[in-house]
Amino acid sequence: MAIKRTSSNSLVNATKMSTGFSSAAIPNAPTIGAATTTGQTTATVAYTAAVLGANGVTFTATSSPSSITGTGSSPIIVTGLAINTAYTFTVTAGNANGTSTASSASNSITTDDSLNSYESIATVTVGSPQATITFSSIPATFKHLQIRAIARSSTAGGDAWLNYRFNSDTTTSNYSNHNFFGNGTSISSSYNSGDDGNLIGRVMGSASGADNVFAPNIIDILDYANTSKYKVVRNLTGQDNNGSRNLVGLSSNLWRNTTAIDSISFTTANNFAQYTQFALYGIKG
Repeated sequence: MAIKRTSSNSLVNATKMSTGFSSAAIPNAPTIGAATTTGQTTATVAYTAAVLGANGVTFTATSSPSSITGTGSSPIIVTGLAINTAYTFTVTAGNANGTSTASSASNSITTDDSLNSYESIATVTVGSPQATITFSSIPATFKHLQIRAIARSSTAGGDAWLNYRFNSDTTTSNYSNHNFFGNGTSISSSYNSGDDGNLIGRVMGSASGADNVFAPNIIDILDYANTSKYKVVRNLTGQDNNGSRNLVGLSSNLWRNTTAIDSISFTTANNFAQYTQFALYGIKG
């Protein structure tokens, strides 16, 4: 009887197919790793590619619920998630022949609307005394603005007012404010409208005994990019003049203009002293 020979190439091809290494094979499923929340609407998903089988060329993470996907190498970044929503993820591998089965599900993560809520826009630090601090070209991509300031005036008095203008608007009738101050033993309040310097808060002066004493101000500008409403401003301020003229103050301010705010300028009596600092932040929601 004649013996049929099989070529060595045929044997190699048969071996490849029997062990899952055929060029026509799709990848095996990856092994899932950890999912991590990295932002309000973003997560990363780690995985390990299968060691045996055909190579994966693309790797895709898919969320549950909503089947939101991201592709790339480990860890895969998935964007467009909903805020305050719990997700798990699976990962698949693909090549020219098809897509693997999905990995097992990842751990559950929940997106958090408190993550990355504040984003720094700009900071101004006074090196030598200057009359005005200005933020210009403010992007309209946030919901609100917040300014955190620590300030001192070159005035000879014990304290000075912090004044502001939006969009270089000098029409004083467009501005009004209510102020409330307490020093621990007495309180005072005031209302100002029109030609009042557009008061918003306090800064410390350089009177005797108050050198190098600064006043903090936290200023919220609400719905600054809205073009159908007036703009509301609130400020929490305070000062401690080494035991005298101690004050805590709250002000509520109104700018009667529906234009989106794209620039803010601050002034005070005389100049802002060295080391005064204003930091502008955007609030996303």
